[in-house]
Amino acid sequence: MFSHESIPLITLFIIMLLGVLAASLHPVHAFFSWTRKRSERSSTEPAKQD
Repeated sequence: MFSHESIPLITLFIIMLLGVLAASLHPVHAFFSWTRKRSERSSTEPAKQD
């Protein structure tokens, strides 16, 4: 394999790695953001008295 053929492969690998990281970290970030917003909203709302 020639050395100039490895540059596109390395570039493709980096792009795929970034895609995998984004696909795995986005749901985790969205879940923690949702729980944080939910806890902030529940702490600012007055308690319901039934």
